[in-house]
Amino acid sequence: MQDTEISSWSNKFARAIIGIGVPFISALAKGLQSKVKGTSHDCLVCAAWLASELASLGENDIRCYACEILLLDIVHHLHPGCELDERVLACMCVYNYTSGKGKQKLMSLSEGSRESLRRLSSFTWMAEELLQVTDYYLPRKPRVSCVHTQILEIGQPGNGAVTAITFFRGQLFVGYFNGTIRAWDIKGQRAVIIREVKEHKKAVTCFALSETGQNLLSGSADKSIRVWKMAQRKLECVEVFQIKEAVQKFDIYGDKIIVLTHKNVLKFSCSARSTQTFYKSKHVKSLALSQGKAYLGCGDLSIQELDVSVESKIEIRAPTRSWRISKQPINSIVVYKDWMYCAGSQVEGSAMKDWKKRCKPTMTMSMPKGTNVEAMAVVEDFIYLTCNKSPSVIQIWLREKQQKVGRLPAGSKITSLFTANDIIFCGTETGLIKAWIPL
Repeated sequence: MQDTEISSWSNKFARAIIGIGVPFISALAKGLQSKVKGTSHDCLVCAAWLASELASLGENDIRCYACEILLLDIVHHLHPGCELDERVLACMCVYNYTSGKGKQKLMSLSEGSRESLRRLSSFTWMAEELLQVTDYYLPRKPRVSCVHTQILEIGQPGNGAVTAITFFRGQLFVGYFNGTIRAWDIKGQRAVIIREVKEHKKAVTCFALSETGQNLLSGSADKSIRVWKMAQRKLECVEVFQIKEAVQKFDIYGDKIIVLTHKNVLKFSCSARSTQTFYKSKHVKSLALSQGKAYLGCGDLSIQELDVSVESKIEIRAPTRSWRISKQPINSIVVYKDWMYCAGSQVEGSAMKDWKKRCKPTMTMSMPKGTNVEAMAVVEDFIYLTCNKSPSVIQIWLREKQQKVGRLPAGSKITSLFTANDIIFCGTETGLIKAWIPL
């Protein structure tokens, strides 16, 4: 009953807007162009709702006017760098405004806009259908753009190396070697420090978000994990978990925190304040958590799976028997779209089900002799690597072709790597933060 009433109200409101006509659409276009993020986001939501209502009414003049006036402003929200929900909303707008006679407008989309639709096609069927339409009218071979544009360079000296980066509540949070946490508000290619706290006594080594997304957690070399929340625009520490060892990395599943330290893997129960230790002899070097299971890359090149809930353990790759490569551990492990990638002296990747069957890796990227991967990130078409032989450079590899296609210079040794919204961020030992976007 409630849904019926809402639908009826929505239809009446849409018809009232149709009565206003072009003046309302023009005002909406100005809102989409606003540099105030909240305003442009709200106008995008309104445009998506209006597009859905207009599409349900069939062909009409106001939808044609809306397509003509709004399309270019909406397309700007398709691109990597915008929040995923905004990109999906923009895709919905394009789909509904260009349906029917508006399909011809799709021919004016730039190559970059088509690339953005292709990246969105794994999230929404609308993007896939829009691509099919554009390919029908303008047949072309799929092409991955390997060009990356630098969009950000920020930093202030005095806190040491950047040791952790994450996004929380739309702001960029950065952890430093001296224990400081800063929040940056990013506006275009500029950023302003809006919060700064220093409650950790040693380096902030990692961040994670609570499962609800309401709290930010920070791990530190001072053997603690702190829980932060926003209260009256201030960042407040609301809880501290004392860990037995210095925290290198951690992730959260329910009430449990899986912690990677220099020597061990710990499972910390938040409610019971108890700690269990796993894999004491494995020299675990890397951690990834997916669907309640922790995947651990070890010093003997084995990969272990730990079910966080039931504590069952499975070895999904056996240790190496060769003494020559026994000192080349798995330094990074990433789970991305049902695939798992591990990196050390080479990069290997397979579907998760194939790892568990102990099949030969589907893809292998060999590194030059003596080169070890120290950090890795996987985003859409690309694998990003930092290596010991070139610590101030991010290497760009094509995921499907296993081909090196570029490099991103950071200026000094890279000490942290992070990806969000298709953007690749890095922090350096000099306290500088840089970011690039594939465009």
